Amino acid sequence: MRDGILLQRLGTQATRPPRDGFDAANLPLQEVSLSRAQCYLSLKVPPIMKKRLRHRFRFIGVLFAFAVAIGPTTFAIVPEKKEARVTQSIHDVQLLAPNAAPRPASVNNNVHPGTAVRTGSDSRAELTFTDRTLARLGANSVFSFGEGEFDLASGSMSLYLPKSSGGARINTAIATSAGTSFTAMAEYHPKSWIKFIILEGHGSVSLKHHPGETRALRAGQTIMVRAGATKLPQPQDIDLSELIKTSMLIAKFPPLPNLNLILREAENQQNLPPSSHLIDPTGLNTRDQRAAALPSATPRTVPGRPPRP
Repeated sequence: MRDGILLQRLGTQATRPPRDGFDAANLPLQEVSLSRAQCYLSLKVPPIMKKRLRHRFRFIGVLFAFAVAIGPTTFAIVPEKKEARVTQSIHDVQLLAPNAAPRPASVNNNVHPGTAVRTGSDSRAELTFTDRTLARLGANSVFSFGEGEFDLASGSMSLYLPKSSGGARINTAIATSAGTSFTAMAEYHPKSWIKFIILEGHGSVSLKHHPGETRALRAGQTIMVRAGATKLPQPQDIDLSELIKTSMLIAKFPPLPNLNLILREAENQQNLPPSSHLIDPTGLNTRDQRAAALPSATPRTVPGRPPRP
């Protein structure tokens, strides 16, 4: 009897007209399935679970929005790593962009890869890169750069490479100097000679047309290579104390970030045996780059330090 009453009630409910004109029997299968899923989520999920799901969806939404916002910014920063900014411009400094007339360089000018920097007589410049690499130019110099490449067409330069830079090299038509974390100087007179000096850290020098010919240099060492050389000479020790005091690439600029390390290397040289032979850098044209003469064949020695026997 009870079963009959229950079936009668179910039959009556089944024949009732749909509320608000909604008739699931006349809906397509996809809409019926979606309606059932919505009913399941709204009726079967406990309130505490609904709350947790809402928080998770909000968190995912925030992460997605952050990714969308930061993505373009990240890709925009990558090209800037190849750029530099003029931080010192003394007297006649010109920027030579491709297919453009030379223009005077001013502090805070951006310098892009492929743009050369040229200094005139009694002039100097400094470029600061986004990774804190510093490139300084002496008088009568032409310099350009690319990704990890610094090209010295003529003149003199110094290069400070922080540990985070990943390394770089200085290119000339005669030889190349490379290192991962060092402070170096280069002076190049086309068709004549190139000179490299390591102030701090370690580097190497290799001939342009004889890449197998390589010499390792440590702090306080210099090497000079003449045009057309097929062999590299042995590195020589240079007096860092004199170099720090006399070089315009150091004395006429703000202190380098690693000046304390360079001074430590200079102090270590003073503790060498008295018979050690240090070349006086003032005899190698590092004081004034306006003079483009070849250095003396017999370098001067530091007073109080007899030449090596």
